[in-house]
Amino acid sequence: MNAISAFSAAIVLIAFTAQGSGGAAAQSGTVKVDATYEISIAGWGLARATLDLSVNNGKYVADLQMRPKGVARIVTAVRTAVGAAGRVRGKAVEPSSYSVRATETDKPVTVDMSMRAGTVTGVKARPPLKERPGRVPVTSAHKRGIVDPLSAGLFPISRPDARDACNRTLKIYDGWTRYDVKLRYKGQRNVSTEGFKGSVAVCAARWVPVAGHRPRKPEVEYLRKNKDLEVTMVPVGNGLAIPYSVAIGTPNGRIAIEPSSMRISPNGV
Repeated sequence: MNAISAFSAAIVLIAFTAQGSGGAAAQSGTVKVDATYEISIAGWGLARATLDLSVNNGKYVADLQMRPKGVARIVTAVRTAVGAAGRVRGKAVEPSSYSVRATETDKPVTVDMSMRAGTVTGVKARPPLKERPGRVPVTSAHKRGIVDPLSAGLFPISRPDARDACNRTLKIYDGWTRYDVKLRYKGQRNVSTEGFKGSVAVCAARWVPVAGHRPRKPEVEYLRKNKDLEVTMVPVGNGLAIPYSVAIGTPNGRIAIEPSSMRISPNGV
């Protein structure tokens, strides 16, 4: 898993399902978040991502733009745009659309996916998933009860420290593969950003492949066994939280995803 896919899975990162524990119905009103995240490994800058999230009376629109930085620009010029839209209903996040566009590459990467009530109603992903020995096939059952990776970053909560964003199993379908991320409460951390200052929850995470993967591949096996994953949550208002930061251990050092700036506007101002 590279830094960009890790971020998507958690924000990478990491999806949300209605079966999660805790949470309260998001209140009517508007929330707006503008953030810039720095993605690095062992202190070396890899990429920068900008997030634009708006929630208006339960309807949300999210846009994530990622581009390489520093030494990473030597080996890749790929820029990635990810978009999602949907609705928050009580404790459930129900995406309606998800898209991915990776540019400046000889092999374009695109996803266009539509969903309704947690079920995929249409998906086109390029390049298509190739048949390989040992790959677990993706069935229609794997496309139910899911959210996309970007909608995954929206968590209905009831606690002011977002602790109830942890202790749940998150189910993700990205257009190619299905996987779970299991979260549990790990501890607290103080954060300070424009619009919020205080103690928030840190969740430990485990990545579990479900379908579309080849379980015997070394990288899949490593990720499955990796216990060095965590997500820090931050409340953004109206009974909602999003990931503030993500940390992922790798053989080459820790991938860190931290905001260099974040503006939280609970009233959308």
